[in-house]
Amino acid sequence: MTATAYAPTVGDVDVTGDGAQSVIGTTVSGDLVQSQVKYVRGRPAFYLSASDITDRVASYVPAGNHDLIVKTLEASHAVCLTGPPGCGRETTAIAALRELRSDIRIRRFSTDIEDMEEIGANGACGYVVRGADEEPAQLSGLVDAVRAAGAYLVVVGDEAEQARLGIILRCVAVEPPHPVQVYRHRLMRRGLADTTWPHWNEASALLENVLPAGARRLVDLIEQAEQRDGGIAARQADVAHAFRGWAEELRAWFKKHREPRDRALLVAAVTLAPIEETHVYSAAWSLAQRLEITKDGAGLVWCPVTDLCSLLEAEREDDRIAFRRDGYAESALRHVWNDYPLTRTDLLSWLAALPTDEAVPTRQRNRLVETFADLAAEHSAADRIAEAARAWAETGLADLAFIALSRTCLHARVGGRVRRTLYDWSYAARTPQTLKLTIARVCEPLGQTYPSIALTRLKHLATNGDAQVVGEVISAALSLASHQRRQVLAAALDWSSGKGGANLSDKARERRIRAGVTIFLHMAGWVSPSGLPEMLDGAEAIDPLRCATAWRAALHTRGGRLGERDPGFEDTIHRWLDAAVRRPMLRERLVCAFVAAAMPHPMPSVYGLGLAETDPATSKIMIDMVRSWAALDSTDAVRREIKEDIVIPLTRPWWLRLLKVLYVWLRTLVMAARRSG
Repeated sequence: MTATAYAPTVGDVDVTGDGAQSVIGTTVSGDLVQSQVKYVRGRPAFYLSASDITDRVASYVPAGNHDLIVKTLEASHAVCLTGPPGCGRETTAIAALRELRSDIRIRRFSTDIEDMEEIGANGACGYVVRGADEEPAQLSGLVDAVRAAGAYLVVVGDEAEQARLGIILRCVAVEPPHPVQVYRHRLMRRGLADTTWPHWNEASALLENVLPAGARRLVDLIEQAEQRDGGIAARQADVAHAFRGWAEELRAWFKKHREPRDRALLVAAVTLAPIEETHVYSAAWSLAQRLEITKDGAGLVWCPVTDLCSLLEAEREDDRIAFRRDGYAESALRHVWNDYPLTRTDLLSWLAALPTDEAVPTRQRNRLVETFADLAAEHSAADRIAEAARAWAETGLADLAFIALSRTCLHARVGGRVRRTLYDWSYAARTPQTLKLTIARVCEPLGQTYPSIALTRLKHLATNGDAQVVGEVISAALSLASHQRRQVLAAALDWSSGKGGANLSDKARERRIRAGVTIFLHMAGWVSPSGLPEMLDGAEAIDPLRCATAWRAALHTRGGRLGERDPGFEDTIHRWLDAAVRRPMLRERLVCAFVAAAMPHPMPSVYGLGLAETDPATSKIMIDMVRSWAALDSTDAVRREIKEDIVIPLTRPWWLRLLKVLYVWLRTLVMAARRSG
């Protein structure tokens, strides 16, 4: 994809009547956005990439009732796969879809704010839906849409979903394969078949009464162990401890150290490590205060710094406290959560406050937010995530809010509620400025899995935001377009049309139109390797007539009617006209699109741009641009024909248009006579 020199920017938007906002607030850095997108794309639980689907199918050990699942899906196009988390429901769904059609596109889907028409546009696609996120009425409509489109739907859920959704579609309980089978097959896939790991006797004991997900986790730990130095016996011992979550070791430590202050030191250390000792004491002190631990004697009652490593059974790494045992730190924090339930509320509050604690180094902030977000998400604390993110955004800490929201908006437990919160915030005109800017960037990782949901939130942000917010919306949408071009283009065309939102003010509608036009013009200027506009080339080429409304809006907002002529806009028009020369099959529809876009006729009030009922200025703008394009090579007969096909229908008044028709007719007769003579 090659970009032209065209790079339109969003002009100033005067926000009146909808609650004026100042152009303030911090924005999330592009590097942080890209790192979070990379995080999302690297987690199969969040994002189904083509490579991940291929790997899952190749690593799949068939469920005991795999054939029944395939036959049910083939016959009814929809099935609900039930079973406990970790039994392989989604992997079984993917393998079944690929067995039905080896080339089928598979994506996760949600009916939350989704447009069902997208299913019809996608054709025979495979959709995987979490049953816990859906209401029966919504799911019923989704099943009907999938069947009408010839697509396939697999809903995954547990016994609760089976009870709720069994009246809508057939439910099949997945019969998971033996975990040892999964373990050995995955070792082979990871190139570890010739090592000692397939014959590791303790693996069978570790996998006893474990679901297939446990076998996958064990292989992941083995892969990590293979990257470290040390003997095979030591690595096997570390893997076994890490797989068990260091449960025995942690229970023994807490039994030995019953003093709350010592336990607070461990929690602070595993949360912050690797970290200098003084910061461990500061964080432990704030935790002790939150837990109302008695502090008689103040700082003198704490363990001396010289004994801290020994107390915590930690190591020293460059003058910092560290835990080298794989997964030990994470397991310690979860051990406290699971074994001491009365600390949970205070523990989450402490983690939420820790990133902004003056005693904590700034470099630790982002990682602490990740720890807080992961723990809150694992335990369904969506409200706490939203509260913390809003508080950070309101104090200008956009990066922290972004990490918390982007890391949880696709989470299996809280993702649906976080996405709903993002929708509510994007829809409210008085949402704080920094939070709006943050939500726009959150839509980039969100759109990796749910492009329609992300674009819906971007649409409302553009409608209810100021120029700065609209600029962030455009940046996020264009970034998303690099992977979701078709969905972003469809959204840009929809926004440019000015339709929808019957209760919108003229200013709000104008902001939405301007955002859609800018996104459309950027994409219209992208060039494929063939030199044609990317939008008109390749398998996802669009019918030029679909763009007529967007070109019409562009003529009003960029062509000069509302300000100075944008040279980049004219360059993009010229490139599309070049395509009409190079691709005769496109010529008629391109010409019709430009004529329809510039034809003077009554303008609907939905544009909200202060235009008269008829606006012949658009015709003049288009005529000028087409004439300047044709003049680039006045000897080219094809260019002349295209110019006349556009200019003549747009010419006013009617008698001047008639004269031009007569002129072309006479010229054609003369040229024919010359050829025959």
